[in-house]
Amino acid sequence: MEKETEGFSIAVEDVGPCKKRVAIEVPGEKIKGALEKRLQEVGSTANVPGFRKGRVPRSVLERHFGEQIEEEVKKSLIWDAYQEAVNRNQLEPLGSPELGEIKFDPKDSLKFTVTLEVKPTFEAKDYKGMKLQRRSTAVTKEETESALKNLSLSKVHLVTEETSEVQGGDQVICDYKVLVDSNVVHQDEEVVVWVSGGMLADIPAPELLVALKGAKPGEKREAKANLGAKFRLPEYRNKEASLEIIVREIKRPKAPEINDELAKQFGAPSLDELRKNVQKRLEIDKKRWVEEDLRAQVYQKLVNMAGFELPKDLVEEQTGERLYRYKIEMLQRGIPMEELEKEAEKLKNTSHEMVVRDLKLSLVMDKIADKEKIYVTEQEVEKRIQEMALVYQTTTIKMRRELDKYGSLSSLRYQMKESKVMDLILKEAEIEDEKVEEKQEVENRESVKEKQKG
Repeated sequence: MEKETEGFSIAVEDVGPCKKRVAIEVPGEKIKGALEKRLQEVGSTANVPGFRKGRVPRSVLERHFGEQIEEEVKKSLIWDAYQEAVNRNQLEPLGSPELGEIKFDPKDSLKFTVTLEVKPTFEAKDYKGMKLQRRSTAVTKEETESALKNLSLSKVHLVTEETSEVQGGDQVICDYKVLVDSNVVHQDEEVVVWVSGGMLADIPAPELLVALKGAKPGEKREAKANLGAKFRLPEYRNKEASLEIIVREIKRPKAPEINDELAKQFGAPSLDELRKNVQKRLEIDKKRWVEEDLRAQVYQKLVNMAGFELPKDLVEEQTGERLYRYKIEMLQRGIPMEELEKEAEKLKNTSHEMVVRDLKLSLVMDKIADKEKIYVTEQEVEKRIQEMALVYQTTTIKMRRELDKYGSLSSLRYQMKESKVMDLILKEAEIEDEKVEEKQEVENRESVKEKQKG
């Protein structure tokens, strides 16, 4: 489609999903006018030896500044024509445009092409009256008891087992020898080993649990192992070896009983009080989880509604960036590069899926915000920055400076706008409360009766 607009000839064609190629021609008359205007501007301020400012002859100006003026005018016209094409065709560019070949003849015309990716065209609909399900916030007896058990496990201590046999999960104090071709190449005493850990000191020993299981204090066991690349003696690294292990002491993790004594360790006077505190905390956590779940349902429905295609180049670029950040995070956690490379394709697919999801959500949320005229005022932004400053125990000025420094202000505004859109969707949604199972209702009634008896 070709248009004549403001002296520019503009033709727009689709060259891919959400991708446009814009061909623009600027006629000689417009170039001539722009050159003349710029020449006058330069002439009014130019300093040329032998001439007074503003009195330099045209021929002298053209000789001294002609090439510079043509270059400036060319760049200015390209930008103006590009903006005109975007505005007149209601394009919404994403990313940076790619400038094609430029043909510039000051006496004839300026011709060039621009390829750009744009936001997909779609209608935001069906976001009002969403059917959602609010999960139950009731805390079951099993959940409370499970939380108490986890508290007990956090206070686990080791108990010496003098007459027992080694089990999985035990800690063993042992003496050991490392033999290569029947020669003892290393030995040590009173070494602490977790039998399920698969390591004897710095030696990988995958057979350790099988070898030690059932052993009693004083008993000797044997296992095979490869000494690996980190063995302390370089000449024996990666060698096959035999391990002779003598169990000296067995220690077993033991969690304290769930009683009043345990409650006191957590600052509660009794088990009943601890149970009440745990239940209250579970209720708070569950309510928060339920609200997060409602939002997750909305996000999934919005993604399912977004049947439009996304700009391919933008998706690939952001996938690469996300994959790079993910690899850096994994490396910082100590995961070897070899493991990451093995999972490279899986990581890339996961990153691609997340980028597509996030982009679609962002575009749909923006479209809803535009349709509903939802925006964030500077007063609201300032209030949020003040709240953040209180949390971080700093001043509002310093908080804003930090956000500016890392380019986070725009992200903050977007998050606030997205939150408003989510509030609107939830307000308009048809939310059905999850039905509590009959078993749960009986359990709750019994719990009430027990409290009344107490």
